[in-house]
Amino acid sequence: MPEVSVEKPNQTKPGPESTESLTATIVNQTSGDLVLVKSATDEQWTVAPPSVIPAGQSGRFISPGDFSNPSAGYVVYQASAVNNATFTLNWTIPSVGPNSFSWPTSPGLVANESGSLSGWNISASWFVSAG
Repeated sequence: MPEVSVEKPNQTKPGPESTESLTATIVNQTSGDLVLVKSATDEQWTVAPPSVIPAGQSGRFISPGDFSNPSAGYVVYQASAVNNATFTLNWTIPSVGPNSFSWPTSPGLVANESGSLSGWNISASWFVSAG
């Protein structure tokens, strides 16, 4: 299970106008649907995770945050074509301190991340495939 802890950049100090948001894209590279099993975020979703991501397509969600309410949450998707194996994405993007991400999969699935996980406004993609 990949787990990453990324330090904040030193050049910019967070302020009230900063946001600690996550824009995540999940790319379904399996032969069936990815079905949302459960999800949560500390704040109301800016864009909620899609309930189904069809094979060969992607879904996007945005978890907001600001200086006093950092972004944190999780999504769990189940792969219908891979014996209902699951992909989970967990995140915490605090105002101060390192970001934390993990994306465990159950046997049968593999997930690879692309994008920067440092800073306050994170935009990254996760590619989910049978493996």
